[in-house]
Amino acid sequence: MSAATHDRELESAMPTDPASQDRERVLDAAHRCVDLLVRTAVIDRAGPTWPAWELGADGQALGVVAGRRSLYDGDAGVVWALTHLGTALHRPDATELAASGARTLLQARPTDLGAPAGLLVGEAGVDLLARAGDRVAAGWSEGSDLTDGLAGILLSLARARRHESHAASIVAELRHRSRKEGWGRSWPDLRLPGDSARPLCGLAHGASGIAWALVEAAGVWPRVAPAALELAGEALAWEASWSDPARGGWPDLREGDVTWPDLWCHGAAGAGAVRLRLLELAAAGLDLPWSLDTTRAEAEMAVQRCGAAMHEATDQAVSHGVDAVAGGWTLCHGAGGPAGVVALAADVFGVPEHRERAVAAAAAQVRVAPTDPEEWPSGLKGADGDVSLATGVAGTAMLLTDLAQPGTVPSLVLLGLGGVRSTGEASALGGRGPGVVAADRG
Repeated sequence: MSAATHDRELESAMPTDPASQDRERVLDAAHRCVDLLVRTAVIDRAGPTWPAWELGADGQALGVVAGRRSLYDGDAGVVWALTHLGTALHRPDATELAASGARTLLQARPTDLGAPAGLLVGEAGVDLLARAGDRVAAGWSEGSDLTDGLAGILLSLARARRHESHAASIVAELRHRSRKEGWGRSWPDLRLPGDSARPLCGLAHGASGIAWALVEAAGVWPRVAPAALELAGEALAWEASWSDPARGGWPDLREGDVTWPDLWCHGAAGAGAVRLRLLELAAAGLDLPWSLDTTRAEAEMAVQRCGAAMHEATDQAVSHGVDAVAGGWTLCHGAGGPAGVVALAADVFGVPEHRERAVAAAAAQVRVAPTDPEEWPSGLKGADGDVSLATGVAGTAMLLTDLAQPGTVPSLVLLGLGGVRSTGEASALGGRGPGVVAADRG
């Protein structure tokens, strides 16, 4: 079916008011994403797997492999997404495929695989499928971050609410590995040489992700809380020394020129999602020993930056086509991260207009995109048809479903670790959040 034919058929079945039309268009796109995830599954005797991309040293996609396990760009991420999408979208084909994929992943033990233990690229991510924490009950890493380090393991254990003694050991080790700064503490990556080891801001490899894991652990284990919260406060203090309201976020301090991105991995989207989650936990009764006014101000700054990035991506897509949007609407490298933060802010701040703006932006993107999501831009260079959670269609499907049917899937930008929300729930700030993000300029 051509894109024009598909659009005509969709429009003929749509409601008449624009807001409902936007939601229906976004929901239809989410179903098409699930169609792609189902048809790209490779089934063998061990169970389903999905194609994943190998990257060269320059970040360019080189070829496709199968059997990758990770949450970030492997089977665990696709299975996690399909598990929730199958229920939310009433798709038994997705539900059955997800169940089979989860069995396949959980039957293999990390000791059999020599797999890393971290959250985004290791066995802690696989644990999201089981909520048990058993796969990383004694897991360790030379890194400290959320991606493949101790923070990711700690976050997985906190979600499972098990293995308190191991969690306490991780908190102590994270303090030992930290570096005292003029303001707060940071975490150099001592596995890397020279300037590459510099401490970073942000969610994936920086202080935001470590602070998030520490605060979640504090919320689960009262005996761990004093040490975890003190260290988390120092992590946030160090990042606060780098935040710049004029640029709307935090810098990417990796090698090369310093930039101020709005991305989920490095930038305002990830750091903003963490601060929104901290406000949720405080509203739920966790006593955070630092200024909530500062956390709220930083969250507001991030939401405004993410709203501007979301609308800029929409303008680019409408004016020049979806290929003009670097990273498409993917979580890690595209506009999916900023849009997910805007949607999360609607719930945390009690400002439903945030979500309405995000739905309208997504609908505008979908309207000009090819019918088949396999042709949508990937978060990786040259990785056409990427189906992964972080850089491909699985994450985009979760975001679109969250926008079209709020409360039916977990927040993508929190990887489901913040729970499922409803727009009817009381907000963390009692409606005292920032004003509506910048209006769509397209």
